[in-house]
Amino acid sequence: MTTNTTETTETTATARTPEMGARTNPFFLMAGLYLTVGLLAVGGKLAGGTGLIDALPRLRWLTIHFVTIGAMTQALFGALPSLAASVRKGESRVNGESAGKDETPPARGRWLQWLALNASYPLVLLGMATGALTTAAVGATGVLFALALLVASVYRTNLGGRGADGSESDAAGGGLLRYYAIAPWFLGVGLLAAFGMLLNYHGPGGYFGSLEAHVHANVWGFLALVAAGTLLAVIPALADAELRYPRLVPVTFWGVTLGAVGLVAGPWLAINPLTMAGLAVYVVGTLALLANLVGTWRAGGEWTDSRFAHVLGAYVWLVFPVPWAPLVLLFPETVPAAGIEAAAIEGLVFGWMLQLAMALLPSVVVALRETPGDVRKSIGEAAHRPPWLGVLAVNAGMLALWTTAFPAFGAVEELLTLGGYALVGLAWLGFLPGLWRALLGEEELNRGADRGPDRGPARGRDAEQVGEGAESLSD
Repeated sequence: MTTNTTETTETTATARTPEMGARTNPFFLMAGLYLTVGLLAVGGKLAGGTGLIDALPRLRWLTIHFVTIGAMTQALFGALPSLAASVRKGESRVNGESAGKDETPPARGRWLQWLALNASYPLVLLGMATGALTTAAVGATGVLFALALLVASVYRTNLGGRGADGSESDAAGGGLLRYYAIAPWFLGVGLLAAFGMLLNYHGPGGYFGSLEAHVHANVWGFLALVAAGTLLAVIPALADAELRYPRLVPVTFWGVTLGAVGLVAGPWLAINPLTMAGLAVYVVGTLALLANLVGTWRAGGEWTDSRFAHVLGAYVWLVFPVPWAPLVLLFPETVPAAGIEAAAIEGLVFGWMLQLAMALLPSVVVALRETPGDVRKSIGEAAHRPPWLGVLAVNAGMLALWTTAFPAFGAVEELLTLGGYALVGLAWLGFLPGLWRALLGEEELNRGADRGPDRGPARGRDAEQVGEGAESLSD
C-alpha cells in the first residue's frame, strides 16, 4: 500500500513538473507592474498631501488609469481567451457534449496584442501627464488596434464555432460566453469617447457628457460584463456549490448590458431620462448578480472566506453611487455634484476594481498557469487568501474618501482624503506580495488537499489535473 501510494505521488509530481515551471502570461506580469507603480503613485499623493514633496500634476488621474487600463485591462487581455475557452468547455461537459481537445487559445497573434497594447498605453499616460494630446491620441489608436486583435482572437477561438451537436457555441456556454462577446465592444466605445475628449469632438452632452460616456463604457460596460461573467463562472468552484439561481444569469446579462447602453448614450446625448432608465435597468442586473453570488456562497457555507468579503465589498462601492445619481442629474446646484462624482470614480476604481483584483487575480494567475484549459474548474484549488486586514483597510479607506464628498465634513476633508488613501494604500501593500508570488510561480494549486486556512478539503470535487501543458505565448 505504501509503495503504491509513493509511486502514485511520484508519478503525479512528475506529471505536474512542466506546469509548475511554466512561464506566467506576460499580460499578467504587466498588470502586476502597473499595480506596483499605482501603489507608488498613491505614495506620491500621500507625500504631496503631507508636504513632503511638491504636489505632482494629474497624479490622481494617472493613478486611476494605472488601475483601469493599466492593470485591469492587462489582466483581462491575458485572461479573456482562456476564460471563454474554459466556460465553453465546462458547460459542454455539463450538457453531456464532447468538449473535444483542450481549447487553450492559440499563441498566434497574442504577442502582437501584447506589443500593441504595451507600446501604446505608455503613450496615453505620457500624453495625459504632459498635456500632449497628439501623443495621447496616437497611444489610444494603438490600444484600439490591440482591442480589435483581442476581439478577433476571442471570437475565432471560442465564440465563432459550434458545439458538438452543431448548435452555436454560446448555447453550450450557458449564456456566459455572451458576456465575453459583448464586453470588448464597450471598451471600444469608451476609447472613441476618449478620442472625442482629446480632439475636442463631443456630442450634445459636451465635454462632461463625453467624460461620463468614457467612464461608463469602460467601467460599467466592459469591466462589469467581464467581471460578472467571470464571477458567475468561478464562484461555484470557489464556494464548492452549484450556482444558486441559474435562471438569473440572463437577467444579469441583459440588465448590465442594456443598462450600460443607457448610461453611455444618455450623458453623451444629454438625455437624462435615458440615463436614468439605464441606471434602473443596470441596478436590476447587478442585484440579480449579487443574489447569485450571495446565494451560492451561502450554499457552500464559506462565509469566513476573505475572497468573498472582498467581492461583496467591491459591489457595495459599485452600487453606492446609485441613490445619489438622480440627485446629481436633477439638482446639480443643490447637491455637491462635483464631490459625489469624484468619490464615485474613486469608489469604482479603488473600491470595486482593486478589490476584485485583491480577491481573485492571484488565484486566476495560478489557475491559468497550471491548468490553462480549465481555469473554471481549478480556480477553487488556488491557495490565495487575501488578508482580512486588507479587507477592512480598503473598505474603511473608501468610506473615508466618500465622506469627503459632503460639505458637512469640509473642515476635515484633507485629513479624510489622506486617511482614505493611506488605508487603501495599506491594503494595496498587503496585496502585492501575494500577487507577485503567484506571478513568479511560487504559488500552486492545492490539488484535492487542504484548500487554505478558510476552507476544508474539497467536497465532492474531482481534483484531477485538467489541461495539459501550460499557457505560454511562445508555444
